[in-house]
Formats: sequence, C-alpha cells, structure tokens
Amino acid sequence: MAGAPTCYATTGTASQLFASAINILTAAQCIVPDIKSPYETLPDQDIFHFIIVGGGSAGSVVANRLSEINKWNVLLLEAGPEPPIESVIPNLERSLYRSKYDWQYATKSDGITHQGLRNCSVRWPRGKMLGGSSSINAMFYVRGNDHDFKSWYDEGNPSWSPENVNTYFRKAENFQDMELNKNPDIYNTYGHDGPLVVNSFNSTYADTIQHVLDSWDHIGVKQVPDINAAKFEGRGLCSFSRATAANGQRQSTDRAYLNPANNRHNLKIVTKAFVTKILINDDAQAYGVEVDINGEQKTFYADIEVIISAGAINTAQLLMLSGIGPQRHLLSQNITCKVDLPVGQNLQDHPYLPIPICGNKPGPDNKDEKMFEVLQYFHDKTGYLQHGSMTNMAAFFSRDENMTYPEFQSHFILFPQNSTTARPFFSAFTDNVADSITKCHADNALYIIALHILHPYSRGNISIISSDPYDYPDIFANYLSDERDLQASADSIKIATTLLDTPYFKSINGFIPKINLQQCNKYEFLSERYWKCYSIHMTQTVFHPIGTAKMGPNPKDSVVNNLLKVYGVKGLRVVDASIMPYVTSGNTNAPVIMIGEMASDMIKDEYLFC
Repeated sequence: MAGAPTCYATTGTASQLFASAINILTAAQCIVPDIKSPYETLPDQDIFHFIIVGGGSAGSVVANRLSEINKWNVLLLEAGPEPPIESVIPNLERSLYRSKYDWQYATKSDGITHQGLRNCSVRWPRGKMLGGSSSINAMFYVRGNDHDFKSWYDEGNPSWSPENVNTYFRKAENFQDMELNKNPDIYNTYGHDGPLVVNSFNSTYADTIQHVLDSWDHIGVKQVPDINAAKFEGRGLCSFSRATAANGQRQSTDRAYLNPANNRHNLKIVTKAFVTKILINDDAQAYGVEVDINGEQKTFYADIEVIISAGAINTAQLLMLSGIGPQRHLLSQNITCKVDLPVGQNLQDHPYLPIPICGNKPGPDNKDEKMFEVLQYFHDKTGYLQHGSMTNMAAFFSRDENMTYPEFQSHFILFPQNSTTARPFFSAFTDNVADSITKCHADNALYIIALHILHPYSRGNISIISSDPYDYPDIFANYLSDERDLQASADSIKIATTLLDTPYFKSINGFIPKINLQQCNKYEFLSERYWKCYSIHMTQTVFHPIGTAKMGPNPKDSVVNNLLKVYGVKGLRVVDASIMPYVTSGNTNAPVIMIGEMASDMIKDEYLFC
C-alpha cells in the first residue's frame, strides 16, 4: 500500500557498509517509506489525458504539476525501478554507476582520442530510476548565468528570458540554508515555498575545502557566499556550493515532486515501463505509446498530449524510432520518416578533465572514526555519508577579466592520504593511467582539480543503429573536436595550475604527478603541447548532455518550438535537457527542473484557459 513503511532495495554497496558497522542491516535499509503504488496491472489500451515518458528530473516535475488539476488523468512511465537506498545516501551515489539503476551508456570510440580511458570510450552514467539523473548525480544546485538564457531568448524563444526563467527557478525552490537566508540578497534570489529543498552540505573536510577556496581567491577568483546570487565579474567567483539535499538525504525530483503526489487518484506511476514507440496517426497527431512493462507489451492512449521527458539520449532515440528525425538516417534504418527534423544533432556536454595534485595534508582518515560515522549517520544523518563524494565547492572563471559570464567551472575532489576510495574512483581510466594518478597517494593526499569548459564549440550527435528500441544508440560526443575548445582546455589548465603557487599549496608541498600516458610522453611535461595532448586523451564527461531535440524558431535546425511542441506533430511535446539550444554555465539539473516547471505552466495555460 502506498505510504506504508517499506525497505529500500540496494545495489549491495550499502549492505556491505552497514554490515561492517552493525548487524541490523534490515533496519538500516528502512530509512524512508517512499515506495509508490504499483500500477503494473493497468489494463491494456487504457486512456489518459496526458502520458509522460520518463520520470526523471523534468518528467517528475511535470507529473506533479499536471496532476494538480483534479480533472486530468496523468500516466507517468519510467523505464527504471524505484531508487535504491544508495540513491538516498549522498556519499554513495557513485556505487550506482554501472548498476541496473544506470543506463550505462558510453560514447563511440574513434580509435584516436581518449587513449587514457578503457576502450578509448567515455562512460556516460544516466539515471535509470524514478528521479532519473537527479537520483544519481552529485546534487550540485547551479542555476547558470543570465547570459545563458539571454542566448536562448535571442535565438527566437521569447518565453525563456532570464526574468521568466528565474521566476520558475524560484517556483521550484525551497531554500533552507538558515545562515545564508540572513543575507537579503541571497534570500531574495531564491524561492522559499517550492517542493525542491535546496540547502548546503556540512562537509567532513570543510577546513581543507576552505583552504582551496582561499587559494582560488588568491589567484583572482573571488570567494562569495553564494554562486547563484552573485554577479559574475573579474576573473571569476568561487564558493561553497548549494545542493539538492535535506536532513542528510538526497532531494531527487522523485522525493521532492513524486512522493507528495503519490496518493493522488489521478496520477498513475508505472516503473520498469520502457516506452518503445510514440503512436502517430496519418493526421500527424500523437495519440499514445507502445510500452514494455516487465516484458509485457501494452498500448496506452493520450487524449490531449504525449510528453517525452526521457533525457538527451533516450528522447532522441525514441523520436527517431517513432519516425521523427533526419530523413536519410531513418530510411537507412528502415524506418518511415513522418517528420524530417534534426533529432540527435546539436549534442553538447561539459567535458571533465582531472588535474591531480599531490600534497602532504590532510593525513590518512581514522578508520575507526569513519566506521563510527556510519552508525552516526543512521542516528542523526550526520557524518561523511551525509555529503557527496565530491567536495561541496565550485569555482567559475574566465580568461578575460572583463567577461560577464564564466568560461570554465572547477569542482574539487579530495582523497586523504592512502584513502581506499581513490583507486576505484579512477576505474574508467586504463590501469597505467589510474596507477600513475594514485602513485603518490600512499604518502600524500590527492587533490583532483576537475576542469570543465562551460560553453564548448564542439558538437556531437546521437544516431540509432537499428529499428530495435533495445539497441543502444551510437553516441558521438566529439569532445574538443573544435580547435577553440582544445585551446580553451589548455588555457583553463594554465590558470588552474597557478594554485600551486598559492600559500596553502606551497605549505603542503603540492605538485602535479606525471601521468603514464604514452601518447603525451614526447612533449615537455606541463607545457602547453603536453596539456593539449593530455586533454585529448584524458577528457571525460561531467554528465551534462543536452541539445538533441533543440528548441528554436526554425524547424530546419530545431526540433521543438518555444512552447516545446515538436514541429509537424500535434499533441507531442518534449520537456527535458534535450531542448536546450546551448548548455548552461554549470551543472544542468537545476535548469532541467526549471524547464519542467515552465513547461507545466505552458500546458496548463493552453488547455485550462483557452
């Protein structure tokens, strides 16, 4: 029964951790009773007003907001299951990678780049569960810069002005950092009545993080109380980060939006429901979906709209499987093209490049204290488990001190001396590379300065390989394929590595270890040519794919219009990261939630007040 106390599933990581600390695993896994009502027995050919494909960062928002209208029957179909306990506990999010809760995508290797990675391919974890990638991400809450949304607006999307966008950020937010709320500028930036709790982590390594923030400040990246409230200026800004977390637990859109709506009679949530096709009639009207629910094929019909919120990869694939996409490509896969649109094009992502620094502080963790903190977490939700595996800080900076928006973002990952978590963190790299990154770690702490180009020129694409919905599409990320991005990567490293000249990093004898990367050994270590080579072969993803169903005024280069309606098809809308014309200046989860909020009002305005 919905709302009854029920134990979470687990990937196994939590079980091992809890069993090491306590012999009450069953109780430990009953943290929160959030299990949804099962609707797997919905009758075939059932009819709803709205069908939402994908219960992720945007789809969960839309399901909540549309089901606020009592007369509308809403069906939410999610390909994955309920989130496991590891999703709830902030520090365990990486244990979900390469599990059944992850789509386990990977980019297509070109055989030339990414030689530092296993199979010369970039792993693309994407959440396959309620909450989608908001249930698997690092929980950073970054709105982006007004410049981002001005660029959307200027491209011919009048609803997406910075002023309007910020209204919908505030509608989603319930900002609960009591100390920061004392600052009027910060208080007035955020919303305080929305369903999504935004707060701050209380990090175990706060002192070390503060030293790193001070170091950024020392090189001209000014430290501010809150990134979202601050005006970008000078070389850049850095800050402790805000997070989608509350009381030591993740605030995914599942927890923030679906749990409160779980008992609504007009909302049906079906998990393990993989939509294989959008049904479109001869009048170009979307009227339903075909779906695989635990191996059983069913068809459901939509009286008003089908809304696709499956994310930048799955949305593109589903549209193409349904006959919406580049005509030549669809015909090559024996799919009848119903509408010729550039689906799968305009793929963008923030590249992630790790710069390792070794230093003699902090020393090793006290293992007994760590084990005690596991118990402490289940007592009062404190200790190291209550914050993410990445530290809670970010820096945003540019090459030009007169810029009004950032070119780069940096996250910071810390591994105290001889940490057992360092080597597994680099599992995506070849053994030679991972070993050389962590070689100094036996006697030193390891600082990873993660660098991201925020506005890459490089564009990738997604293409289907057959008409079979169970065949994963090919993902061509094309990281750094534009020479301007490669130069930007080298320039960002040049700026970031000046951290070594600051008082703190000098005090810990910080140094950059040489990575065993055969392709780059011919270049002078730490030279620009070395860093360009390093960038080509070491770049990964920071998990922000967008743009494959681009919003814009012209169907020649766009898939949806300003209202997110698919060109050439009635009753079909896309609401997720794939509609972004350009990627935003930071982590994309907050903007995707905002997109869900605005789209919900667009739908209400059209059908309630016409």
